[in-house]
Amino acid sequence: MNTTQEILRFSIAGILVVATDFGIYYVLIKFLPTSVAKAISFTCAGIVGYLLNKYLVFKNNQTSYAEMGRFIFVNLLALGLNVWINQIFLQSFQSPIWVALVTATAITNIMIFICFKWWVFKKSAKFYDLNRKF
Repeated sequence: MNTTQEILRFSIAGILVVATDFGIYYVLIKFLPTSVAKAISFTCAGIVGYLLNKYLVFKNNQTSYAEMGRFIFVNLLALGLNVWINQIFLQSFQSPIWVALVTATAITNIMIFICFKWWVFKKSAKFYDLNRKF
């Protein structure tokens, strides 16, 4: 699969992740405190994001706990980067909120895609099979 297809699938997966977050949050705020509802919806969206990116976007069927750790690390890094860029545009450039939001989201998603493609979901090299017949 080429990078253009992966970007398209990454975008579709992103829309589904956001829809999962918003949908679950919208239902749960009727029954739970907003912080608890948001924590649950964010966690569910993260799980959906992991599964969609692993199997749909980057088609990596290898099982790896290290991969899960890298996924969580990249998302935490992206969260910090997103908040930082948003603040820079709001405070330093005095941008409108929508400009800060769009800019932070765009830059963060570029970073996430690069990290996912070439680090988190990169297929590892096959080990040499000693039992292989020549």
